[in-house]
Amino acid sequence: MHVRQGLSRGNDPGPGSSPAVMPNAAFQPGLTVVILTYNSAATLGACLDSLVDQADRDFGVVVVDDDSTDETLAIVASYSSRLRITVTRNGSHVIPRGRNIGLTASQTSVVAFIDSDDRAEPGWTRAIGTAFRDNPGTAMISGGLVPAYRTRIAQAIAVNDDAVRRLFGGGIMQFSAGNCAINRDIAPDAFFNENFRFAEDLELASRIGARYPWKHIPSMRIQVYSRETFRQYARQMYRYGFMKQYFSFTARTYRWLDYVPLALLIGGGLAGVALQSWWPLLMTVPFSLLEALFVVCYQRCPATVAALTMPAWVVKNLSWSCGVAHGLVALAMDGDTRRLLHAKYEWNRKES
Repeated sequence: MHVRQGLSRGNDPGPGSSPAVMPNAAFQPGLTVVILTYNSAATLGACLDSLVDQADRDFGVVVVDDDSTDETLAIVASYSSRLRITVTRNGSHVIPRGRNIGLTASQTSVVAFIDSDDRAEPGWTRAIGTAFRDNPGTAMISGGLVPAYRTRIAQAIAVNDDAVRRLFGGGIMQFSAGNCAINRDIAPDAFFNENFRFAEDLELASRIGARYPWKHIPSMRIQVYSRETFRQYARQMYRYGFMKQYFSFTARTYRWLDYVPLALLIGGGLAGVALQSWWPLLMTVPFSLLEALFVVCYQRCPATVAALTMPAWVVKNLSWSCGVAHGLVALAMDGDTRRLLHAKYEWNRKES
């Protein structure tokens, strides 16, 4: 992936929204739920069922479809009698742009997001309304993520990721675009930065959170489904590692923990050269084993899942390391990208 696939040059370095996406002048009271879809036929029905089952049904739904070629739109149409649902088009395959399209298509003061492969728990919309009523000056809220899975591999991935969230997920790391809501009466300029194709939620929380209050609401819960194969997980972790470097550079927020897997990989390579042997390259494996053993004990995993946590950690550490390395090289080699990100940092600092 070339760096120019991660950042576009045309967007304004300030608010971070596309010039074509402008805040509405006024909003109606109420809630709109935005769902992004792309060939989501296998999971979208369960997501929409969870909205039908909400204790508080006073909300509309906007589906932003990215040119699906399966039965996604037919499934959406089948819910038209049970939900106030409309469809709009993305067509760019850029997730934050789809989120901005959903914001623009929504006429209500409060806009919430849920991903098409997740399920909202029955009190989700009620928790959103209660949170904003009890905290009238709050611009954004984000809720709890309940690990869910459909396969054994997905369960092992879910167990690992849930342990990381519980132990190291404080601050803005609690903010998830797949389970958040924005009060546009407080923050009408809360749009996603389309330069951040991944980690767009962390960028939003950092930028908007510097100017407006936001809260984590544990009772605002969705069931988040993990990737179902190691290949899918590797792709996800690579993308997150890559874009996390852009976020860290823009927000000037660095965590040493993010660089441990890469340090082990580089250290193993240097040790291999010094010893003229290949085995130091495997330093990531015992590190992943220790992580897996800790998670198994911490999460009290069943034996059928415990056996898969170790390869899940290996995949995560290697893919994350490759993404982090690519992101760091991209920042070092591409002066235009550094200047754009630095301009965004300076704009955010002045606004805060």
